[in-house]
Amino acid sequence: MKGIKQLQKEWGRIGGKSLKEKWQKIIEEYNKKPNHCIVCRKSLSYYKRKNKFCSCSCSAKHNCKNRIFKPSEDKRTKIIKCVKCGKEINANIRAGKFTKCDDCKKNKKTNFCKYCGQEKCLRSDVCRKHQLFPALTNYFGFDESKIGTLDIYEEFDRIRNKLIEEYWDKKVSTTDLAKKYQHNHNGNFNKILDALNISKRTFSESVSNAIFNGKLKTPINPIYKHGWHTTWDNKKVFYRSSYELKYAEELDEQKTEYEMESLRILYWDSQKQIQRVAIPDFYLPKQNKIVEMKSPWTLDEQNMKDKEKAYKEHGYKFELIVKIQGCNPTV
Repeated sequence: MKGIKQLQKEWGRIGGKSLKEKWQKIIEEYNKKPNHCIVCRKSLSYYKRKNKFCSCSCSAKHNCKNRIFKPSEDKRTKIIKCVKCGKEINANIRAGKFTKCDDCKKNKKTNFCKYCGQEKCLRSDVCRKHQLFPALTNYFGFDESKIGTLDIYEEFDRIRNKLIEEYWDKKVSTTDLAKKYQHNHNGNFNKILDALNISKRTFSESVSNAIFNGKLKTPINPIYKHGWHTTWDNKKVFYRSSYELKYAEELDEQKTEYEMESLRILYWDSQKQIQRVAIPDFYLPKQNKIVEMKSPWTLDEQNMKDKEKAYKEHGYKFELIVKIQGCNPTV
């Protein structure tokens, strides 16, 4: 005998077949008189028989048939109130609540610059830097009463030219400028210079400037004899070689007034094509003469010619002494 489970499977197959045959008859009857899409008249399947359209494209064609996609082609109008005077106007149907009438549009208020007082800025590069004005007022004496007038351009250029003269012409460093104008942060002071379009020195130029102002000393070569020497008139001078020490002792015996490495003279280095600072070894004030002590191994003839040219242009007399160990000096 068959089990209960097997009987249930057979009854399910029989019921499924009968149900499938029933649905096939219903679909065949619908296909004889199907519903159609109202746009393309394509017949709809039994499962979409309640839809009006066969696809999304047909739906869009029907629903957007009277729609105006370009606002300029929309000629429909509506009555609204002017947002400024309250007058009723006939405006486009797409107009918003902030629409103005023609009279209010004609009476448009002109806007003037807050900093130069003009309708159109004559120098927009200055007016755009208005955030810099408080710093210029606090540190450099910028006149705030000039704001709103054309005099602001003259006042701005006065501050800028003043800083250019001190930084480039007088060779003042940014650190000294920050101290002079009581600015606590050197980095922010550099940002002010950048905002004023003042170009800054390169690293080599800064080093040369520091040497020229006596803030940076030339490095000492430990190979050569060096140290401090007391002159005949009780001055302390620094020598960098045994040649310099011997020459200083000779001047002490003659009781000649002299200075060592006291001058800073700019000269053009024709080999490196840059401006450098020359520090003469000896300066004799009464004779107004510069003396350079060199050995054949440290002498650069072209460099010395460049220095000699600069010395004579400044009105100094010049003497070069080339010493060889154990021999008499050659001039």
